[in-house]
Amino acid sequence: MRIVTLLLTSSLLLFAAPLPLVFNGNEKISDDALFAALGLRKPYTVEVWEDHPAIDPLALSQTLSALTSFYRSKGFYHVKITSETTAKEIIITVQENNPIRVGDVKINSQIDIDSAITLHNDDLFDQEKFSASKTEMKKRYAQEGYCNAQFNSKAWVDIETDRAYLLFEATPGEPCTFGAISVESTPNIDGRLTASMLRFEEGDPYSVEAIQQSYEALYAQEGITRVIINDNERNGSVVPISLSIEEDERPIRFTAGLGYSSDEGPTAQMGIKHRNFLGDLKTLSLDARYSTIKQEASGSIALPLENRGLLGGEIGYKNEVFDGYKTESTYQKMTAKYQDTPASAMAGVLFDQVRTYESTDTATFPNDKLALISPIGELNYDVRDKPLNPTKGYWLNGNFMGSLYTPGLSDATYFKTLLTAAYIQSFGEHTIGVRGKWGTLRVYDGSVPSSYRFYAGGMNSNRAYTYRDLGPKNSDGDPIGFYSLTEGSLEYRFPIYEEFRGVLFSDVTFASQRYIPDYANEAYWGVGTGLRYVTPVGPIAIDFGIDPEDFSQYAIHFRIGELF
Repeated sequence: MRIVTLLLTSSLLLFAAPLPLVFNGNEKISDDALFAALGLRKPYTVEVWEDHPAIDPLALSQTLSALTSFYRSKGFYHVKITSETTAKEIIITVQENNPIRVGDVKINSQIDIDSAITLHNDDLFDQEKFSASKTEMKKRYAQEGYCNAQFNSKAWVDIETDRAYLLFEATPGEPCTFGAISVESTPNIDGRLTASMLRFEEGDPYSVEAIQQSYEALYAQEGITRVIINDNERNGSVVPISLSIEEDERPIRFTAGLGYSSDEGPTAQMGIKHRNFLGDLKTLSLDARYSTIKQEASGSIALPLENRGLLGGEIGYKNEVFDGYKTESTYQKMTAKYQDTPASAMAGVLFDQVRTYESTDTATFPNDKLALISPIGELNYDVRDKPLNPTKGYWLNGNFMGSLYTPGLSDATYFKTLLTAAYIQSFGEHTIGVRGKWGTLRVYDGSVPSSYRFYAGGMNSNRAYTYRDLGPKNSDGDPIGFYSLTEGSLEYRFPIYEEFRGVLFSDVTFASQRYIPDYANEAYWGVGTGLRYVTPVGPIAIDFGIDPEDFSQYAIHFRIGELF
């Protein structure tokens, strides 16, 4: 008899087919959420090629148990779930009944953690939100330097009154400080160098954020493959730190790639870099890049210094095609940079020899060869959460360069500056972003190359125009560039479906041959919409922009990454 039963059970297992799953009676929790709790997904209406979610009838008992546990985690302690199996489908009927709601929330804390607690009076008692609130409370204390804080978080559930009473309590203890820093490095990397890249020093207030910033700073060094910052030891309120570094056993890296952008068309690049040249994370690289309008080749060396310094040197050649003329440049650049988080600063000198040739309008774009010795500088402040796909934060950037006319050395006295700022704020899955840009070029004596002027239009500018095509043109229809530029962009980013996101935007450009634009009469507008597909390296973006005052003026742009 046992053999017959075993054979029948085996036959059922072999021939049982999954049946479509249908929910009935659920009001507070959607079908999509219930399917997700079972690891399933209901197709959208347009996905006619996808089958409706189905389960094996033999797994029905486990399914009901999983759904009951899920409902209880969302505050529905009295839920009743039953099922009916027909020849065509499995119908699961949910009787949600009265849920458990939060009756009171007590917070005893010496620092402000109110925003960390996501459960409030009369909310459904969601166990996931309760656990997340506990975690966020501990995180807030760690961020404030209390590494030995004691926590007491409890939830009392009264199933007779359907109320939950919550307590979040913390005893901070003494504020913690970073202790002695010990380094385990490698023969080719000086431990003092890597220790100086940490975003904290012995005696500083203990900070989880400083540790995270230190990881980012060390992993930014391409010769390092592994970093461990151990802060698990405690000596009272002092936290000793042990830093462990592993270097890349294959420091030489070769890169090559093909791409396309609406600004430059098809592009190809290749390069080779030694990421630990002669040790201590020095880098030596050779790079070449080719596109329809720009060809470049360069060699560079970078020397990290203790206390977050970086010395750099670069030599290169660049040939670029503008509408109406071409330029070729040979340049040498020396820089000194201080790298910190969130601020950094750079100062250096640029030796640039630029030849303008094949001009079709020599009055506007003179054929000449000019040499400029220009001190350069850059200031940067960036508190965005992610550079390629930011959801909150802001950044400020300033670039400065200029020269004094010196016969035989530098052919102009000029000053050029470009200031950029952006702010991003998210509300759930919706994001608002705004960016502003202001630049001016003043030539006091001599001449600068035509390519030093500002140009506007393109995917990083006003998107109603193609690359460098905005503004007044000469008799040949070539844009003549500007001596001053002010731009602003406003974006609204929103979800569409899974990894697809949309954007609505408005761009405005004020540009002039004077050193300050005429803001009343020199405005160029662009409005439009775009589509994003989010990838690990940043969103793939396509934008369509149009001039609202001239519908015949429009452009389409492609890129990877958000504009700001």
